[in-house]
Amino acid sequence: MAPVAAAVLPHPPLLVPALAGTAAPELDPLRAACREALVTVTAAADLTILVGTGPVWAVPTPSALGSFHPYGADLDVTLPALTDLDLPAALTDLQLPALTDNDLPGLPPPAHLAELPLSLAIAAHLLATLDPPPTRLAAATAPAALGPSAAATIGHALAAAGQRVASADSGSPSGDRGGQAHGSPDRARPAARVADRGGHPLGSADPARPAGRIGLVVMGDLSACRTDRAPGGLRPEAAAYDASISEAFRSATPRRLLDLDPTRAAALLVSGRVPLQVLAGAFEQRDPTGEAGSGRDLDHTRPEVRGRVLYEGAPYGVGYLVAVLTAS
Repeated sequence: MAPVAAAVLPHPPLLVPALAGTAAPELDPLRAACREALVTVTAAADLTILVGTGPVWAVPTPSALGSFHPYGADLDVTLPALTDLDLPAALTDLQLPALTDNDLPGLPPPAHLAELPLSLAIAAHLLATLDPPPTRLAAATAPAALGPSAAATIGHALAAAGQRVASADSGSPSGDRGGQAHGSPDRARPAARVADRGGHPLGSADPARPAGRIGLVVMGDLSACRTDRAPGGLRPEAAAYDASISEAFRSATPRRLLDLDPTRAAALLVSGRVPLQVLAGAFEQRDPTGEAGSGRDLDHTRPEVRGRVLYEGAPYGVGYLVAVLTAS
């Protein structure tokens, strides 16, 4: 079962206002788009899975801490309501193909992280602004060196494991619902309720919806070569590359993300390639032998998937995209 909703968000440290200083208001539209995307996904799902880049294929422990101290802010964050997907058991049950682009016989069980990498720390910070907070989360990291088929396999495995767990006890929230940032001056301030662009509140649950619905949020920046002052300098082809990623969301064709070439992505400093390909894999339809379905099945799952881009730009020479896919 594919996710009922999915989103891509960037993870620059400047999304934390305390790190942005006087430039903080410049990123308010980006922060608002991130909140809208997160509420869209968490409101639609019984369980939301977060994916970011990290040192290894791993899942964070419930007490894993993300720190912004290295970036200059006295702020630590945790992920609330973490749920164990029991991935080792899920990987045993799933018949997954060999990872040909990584020369592995299959996907190994994930390691465990005691610290949140930047990608998941930013996700935790953004989630702490939601009201109501998400009741059930899972999270995983994937290394930037993974090939497309390995990333897609992780996406498929996470979606399958998440759907099984959410179906088993979708009405039983687990873990700490708080997940507030420790040491933050904003800790006691109530978060604003998020509304969509028409002014309608987001986040209300539908009691008639079927159980076992999963959402997916992947964290990843696009090219860091968009302007002369970008970390990688100006690469003229970077804007078109980023636009092709945005178009995959607008057209609701996530399978196109599997065509992102790892070498070209590395040359353009696209840090989000692997999470994007994890998302594409989550929307794949596989038969019991582990083979992916036809291209049409991958791009137009049933129910129909629709895409929206909430934000795209490169305010500091790095491409930032906030986009959502929703099933209807």
